[in-house]
Order: sequence, then structure tokens, then C-alpha cells
Amino acid sequence: MVHEAGDQVIGTPLCEECYDYAGTVLWNNACGELWRRTRIGIDRALAPLASAATGERVTGTGVRDLLRVSYVKVAEFQKRGVVHLHLVVRLDGVDPEGADPDGGIVAPPSWATAGLLDRAVRRAVNGAAVPLPSPDGRLRVAQWGAQLDVADVSAGGPAGDTRRVAAYIAKYATKTASSSVSDSGALGSRLRRLHRAWLRRKIGRHLARMVETAWDLGRRPDLAHLKLRSWAHTLGFRGHFATKSRRYSVTMGALRAARRTWRADERAASGEADVWALARASGADVVGDWSYAGRGYTHPTDAQLAENMARDHQTALEEYRDLMRREAELAEWCDVTGP
Repeated sequence: MVHEAGDQVIGTPLCEECYDYAGTVLWNNACGELWRRTRIGIDRALAPLASAATGERVTGTGVRDLLRVSYVKVAEFQKRGVVHLHLVVRLDGVDPEGADPDGGIVAPPSWATAGLLDRAVRRAVNGAAVPLPSPDGRLRVAQWGAQLDVADVSAGGPAGDTRRVAAYIAKYATKTASSSVSDSGALGSRLRRLHRAWLRRKIGRHLARMVETAWDLGRRPDLAHLKLRSWAHTLGFRGHFATKSRRYSVTMGALRAARRTWRADERAASGEADVWALARASGADVVGDWSYAGRGYTHPTDAQLAENMARDHQTALEEYRDLMRREAELAEWCDVTGP
């Protein structure tokens, strides 16, 4: 049976009472750790593959002197509320002199092919596992599913060119948990309170139950370290939606340096003084020096005033949100009942 694109049953379980909501939320929560172990597994899988390719013994530590795994990773929610990852993984070489610039790319050895990387990724994915907590007494382990799709997207490869890589990443980097699973915007920010009936009307019963499960599990002292209530709006997922290894692309330091240069040139053209231009012209090295100045307030009265202001602000914010929720419920009720 094939559902139409707008069918409301898409993403919902066939048997809601049989569905493991706790396991799904815990899996989303462990996804970041599962990828970390997978990333370690790629290096370990490369060692025997490199040994076979070179005819010399290469250890797990020694492979890092020959190859560097660079990647960019984007997390996306499936319609059913489960996180899956899209990755572009690349094998870089390592400068034997250690002189490769920060963020520079060194060509890998000729034997380090896309096929070799393919095998390493598959071995790492199949071997990665993370034990999950057992809030209900059930033993669970987070592992990757069977839907592993590996394709060569390198320049000149059978699947496309570098423009395809950029388009592939951009497609998923612009998505959020809210836009991926619901168009209502109800999951666009962290939840301060849980309005169960309102949430079910906004995002549907299935996704609302996932949010409720994360919220309820977050109350347990033995799961406090998972911070599930803070991540209930992302269905338990607590990772970044877009991450990359340091040398996959341009670094933040390089971007800041380019921005400083551009601003210095702008101000120089207008005759405005600029400290960065002066430092660059004199060849001076700018060193950031940070020191701890202290914390808190110098007088108890200041602390009391700040606490009162914060409490008043939080109360006003909650009252405003409650008012907006009531108005939305009234508007929905009017639409249903009619004139």
C-alpha cells in the first residue's frame, strides 16, 4: 500500500500500543554517542585495509600517520520522529613533515580509494553499539539500522561532482526537528511546560507521545544526566544538526581572519582607524589573554534585585505564552463550530 504525500498516517506506527516510545527517545538521545563510536571504528577498520593495500603491517595508531578521515554530518528527523544521519566522508593524506596548514587538504595515497573507504565505513557501522538505560527493565542497545546507503560522490565519481555534494548537504542543513516532523512550529523551541492536549492537536498523537515520553523520562533521577526534558522538543536528540571535522572545510578561525581583513580594508578605504589594520601593518601578533574576574554580585541587595527581575520576567513570559495558547485554542474552536 502506498500513501499519498499528505496522508496523515505517514510516520505513525501500525500499532501504537506495541510501539517502543521509550526506546525510540533513548535511541535519539544516544545517536551522538553512536556516531562517535562509529567514527572511532572507521579508523580501526582502516588499519587492516591499509595493511592489505600496502603489503605492510599498519596498526590502528599508525594509520593516522597515513590517512585522516574528514567528514561533514547532518542529522535529519524522519517523519516518524527518528533521527538518521547524512554524511559526506573523505580520506585525506597526512603531510609527513607535519607542515600541512591549518585546515589544509593533503591528497591521500593512491591506494586509499573510495572503495577502501566504503569498506571501512560499512565495517564501522555494523560494529558500532551503545548500551541504553533500562527505565522499564527492558535491555536495549542502540545500533544503526539496515538502511545503509553508501555512494561515491567524489569529483569525477559515478554519482556526480562537488556541486552535488554541496547541494546534498544544503538540502538537509536547512531542516530542523520542527520542520522535519511537523509544520505547526510547536517544536521550534524548548518546552517550559507540557500541555499534552494542545500538543496532540498541533503535532498529532504519535509525535506528542514521543515528546511526552521524553518529558516523563526526564523526571527520573537515574536518567537526569540525559537531560531529556531539555531536549523533549527534539524528541530526545541532543546533538548538533550539522557538524564537521576540523579539516573538512574552512575553519572558523579562517573565517574570522577573512572577516577582520575585509573590515580593515573597508575602514582603510574610508579613512577610519582600525586596530586590526594597525596590527597587520606593524606585523604584531595579537594574543588573546583572558583572566577570571569573578562571579556573582558584590552586594546581597543587587542579587535580590536581579532575582526579583528574573522571576517577574519569567512570570510575564509564561502568562504571555498561556494567553497565546488560549487564543489559539479559541480560534480552533471557532473554526470547528462555525458561526
